[in-house]
Amino acid sequence: METNIGNQIPVNPKKSWLHYGYVVVGAGFLTQVILLISMRSLSIALVSIQETLKISYAQVGLISSYFGLVYAGAAFFWGWLADKTGPRLALTGAGACASVGLLLFGLLGGQSLNTAIAAYTIVGLGCAGVFVATVPKLVSAWFVPEKRGHAMRFITPGGAITSMILGVVLPLGIASRGWQSCFVIIGIIAAVVTIGFFSLLRNDPAEKGLTPVGSPPGTPVVPAPKKDKKDNNFAAVLKMSITWKIGIMYIIYQLGYMANSTYYVASIKRAGFSGPEAGLAVTIGAIVSILFMQVWGPLSDKIERKNVIAIGCFGYAFFAVIYYFVLLGTPNLMVCYLLISLMLGCFGITPVIMAALADYYPAALRGTGSGVISTMSMVGRYGGPFMAGLMIDAAGGKVGYGFLFAAIAVAVSAILTVTWPKLKVKATS
Repeated sequence: METNIGNQIPVNPKKSWLHYGYVVVGAGFLTQVILLISMRSLSIALVSIQETLKISYAQVGLISSYFGLVYAGAAFFWGWLADKTGPRLALTGAGACASVGLLLFGLLGGQSLNTAIAAYTIVGLGCAGVFVATVPKLVSAWFVPEKRGHAMRFITPGGAITSMILGVVLPLGIASRGWQSCFVIIGIIAAVVTIGFFSLLRNDPAEKGLTPVGSPPGTPVVPAPKKDKKDNNFAAVLKMSITWKIGIMYIIYQLGYMANSTYYVASIKRAGFSGPEAGLAVTIGAIVSILFMQVWGPLSDKIERKNVIAIGCFGYAFFAVIYYFVLLGTPNLMVCYLLISLMLGCFGITPVIMAALADYYPAALRGTGSGVISTMSMVGRYGGPFMAGLMIDAAGGKVGYGFLFAAIAVAVSAILTVTWPKLKVKATS
């Protein structure tokens, strides 16, 4: 069942956990392992990389910035590929690319800043295709609109659980084997995970003789329409006003999101705590984030998704400002854990953002639309870590200034989200 803005069709979904759609959700869960193993490993190893290369905060932030630049900038390609060939091929190619980049970073990243940037740029190229550009299209094919937030809440925890494990294991691995050996191992893991989700994924429920999860009883199986390779999807997407509304918001949102992701582990370590203690923040924050996702996703199936997104963004801004003031003094480790967990919990609105992308674009344009949005956000992904790093360096290494920057950016994105068109209509019983 497809819906357009202002024309959603309420349904009475049939509950079934035996539907193959939940196997696809499991495969989607694995795609998030690739994404977060790439993002969180870099942030956890940031101080060690800085010490190996003997560079400043702003310089080491460039590794994350270029990762973010390509991660966003290449998304339009993977989204277009998902629309033309299906998300299965796009996701598999992207996972393979990220795996190669992680291996190269471990093997060559310690030679120089430029080598490290080049290797992690390849990681970013692969990561561009394992989430925003492809997963909304996959979920929208397998789940009716009133079930998309429900589905996304099971996919996005794949990244949070990965972060949780990394927060405990990676600092210990870096301490015993060094960060370069750890990244070689991570690259191998990413390759195995890619093979796993390739074997499970299917582009459309019709391939299994099924209808989307939540379809009313008696809904006929409709084969996926043939894709017209001559259609100019990019022109169609760029002409839609919603592209610019979501795109501008997402640029500013990513300024704060990437700044937070890059520096929250470093904030604890620079406060005088050990690497394992700092890494534990990732684990605790991941647990809280998973719990929040289980609330945000289903909540957005019942009320306006844009309102849920705005609530999460304002919540992050509030806790980030408090964290800024805490870091100005002599922080207590438990207080740091609490505030980081609450911030990451508010960033647990990711399932809602992905579900919204599926809602606002028709089926034939979902990959391209999501990819274009992600590409537009490259300014935020690139600028966030670097701009926050500049503020930290200007403040004499006080990492709390990076969170003040993030709080302002995310608060502005919340205000912009409220301007999106009204879309959600509650399902009838």
